[in-house]
Amino acid sequence: MDAALDAFIRDQSLQKWNEVEGLREGAEINVMQAVKSSSEFLVKGPYRNIWKRWWQKEVIEPEQGRNEYLFAQIENAVRGAVLEEREIRKQQQKNLLEDSFEYKEFIARQMEHLLFEAGGDIEEDM
Repeated sequence: MDAALDAFIRDQSLQKWNEVEGLREGAEINVMQAVKSSSEFLVKGPYRNIWKRWWQKEVIEPEQGRNEYLFAQIENAVRGAVLEEREIRKQQQKNLLEDSFEYKEFIARQMEHLLFEAGGDIEEDM
């Protein structure tokens, strides 16, 4: 898997983690209530059901005795949903995941961060 896609999956996972934590702390509800409240994925449009299914499978209904942390479960759900969405987009010959606004925005943020970080090195070399 390419590094950009892997980083995108991590970024999406962190966003969902922050959403769950924000609900848990802000609404003062338990983790399971926050996880269930974060299961709508309205912004995913026609791919919403893919995301909901992966969220249900990996986060809401983990196997009994499963020894994973919540973030790992979230990341597994996001990875599965992203890869399935990506494959469906390829098969339907619609806009690729890499052409979506969400992905392009992520890449732009990362490039801006990289250029900002490199800017200090460039100035020091002059």
